[in-house]
Amino acid sequence: MLHSESIPRIRITEVRVHQLTGRLKERFGWSQNWTHERHATLVEVVTDAGLTGWGDGGYGGDWLAENPELVIGRSPFEVEAIHEELRAPGGFQQRPRAQTHGGLDIALWDLVGQALGLPVSALLGRRYRDRVQPYCTALYRKDWTDLAAGLAEEAKSWKAAGFRAIKMKTGYGPEVDVEIVFAVRNALGAETGLAIDSNCAYDAGTAAMIGKRLEPFDLLWWEEPVLASDYEGYRRLRNSFSIPLAAGEYLPADLLAEQFVQSRLVDILQPDIETTGMTGARRLTWLTWLNHMRLIPHNWGSAVRTAAELHWAATIPPIAEGLYSPPVMFEFDLTENPFREAVVREKLEMGPDGLIPVPDGPGLGIHVVREAVEEFRKNLIVIC
Repeated sequence: MLHSESIPRIRITEVRVHQLTGRLKERFGWSQNWTHERHATLVEVVTDAGLTGWGDGGYGGDWLAENPELVIGRSPFEVEAIHEELRAPGGFQQRPRAQTHGGLDIALWDLVGQALGLPVSALLGRRYRDRVQPYCTALYRKDWTDLAAGLAEEAKSWKAAGFRAIKMKTGYGPEVDVEIVFAVRNALGAETGLAIDSNCAYDAGTAAMIGKRLEPFDLLWWEEPVLASDYEGYRRLRNSFSIPLAAGEYLPADLLAEQFVQSRLVDILQPDIETTGMTGARRLTWLTWLNHMRLIPHNWGSAVRTAAELHWAATIPPIAEGLYSPPVMFEFDLTENPFREAVVREKLEMGPDGLIPVPDGPGLGIHVVREAVEEFRKNLIVIC
């Protein structure tokens, strides 16, 4: 435990919110829309000690300028106090605030680790693993003449790259979903894990019907078949089919704990650190473990967020102590993104063992490439 006299005297002098945009070479689709460009918000926290922390916080930003005194002049070691004072109370209307707060919270943990010369995962508690198994997020809709054939071919490429688990997009209607899942499962074979994500495409009744038809395909989980806030819908689906249910990327930690964890509403919780921050992530880690619920972090952002997610995943305890306990995984986005890898000097990639090493340097263990941040930056907000 740190004593007050051992804490380095550091003060926050400035917060910079970098809003990034990158145009895609080829659009890709999902159940709600087509994606033509990627966005991210990097939160940079500057101190009077020459240390700078970084976080990836989503799409918000402006609200922090309204109350700079809650951050400016304070020590990054007050990270949990700042989290409590700034966190969103819950609900979708607060999501932009929660997202930027998440990026700020990650940046403060990065600073604490740098100041102490320790990786963030060492600060969060026990580090159970030095390498984490990713699941590959890909298989979006593209401008193929034959959707099922296109997805099957892409699936083979990710299997050949060494991924043990792959997630595909669904939510295109019952008949199309069954057709494409059948095609991808046949392309992968039984040995590669397959999960699906419908991005809130259905009502509970339709999802219950589709779920029964998808049972034979041995799916790892079905992510967000209904709206994230349709708690009664999830409750119905929990008992409608055998496919494990997963959800949680859109909600802040308090709401996840209240609605999803305590009631065991889903089998797998998938929070995103952009909304929970590292502080909320640590709390959810033990809440899910105590409630015997699997935790598989959602990840859709820059390599800054991927580094933070790796540190988080390193500290998630196994759900069971048996020899064949389900692996702790996290989401590894491999869709097109012009700036995702460019903004970080380090290569966060899967090794020949199918695992991604957790950065072991101080803080997040990464170095942000400012030239890349400036190249893709569309807006800058400075709070001082």
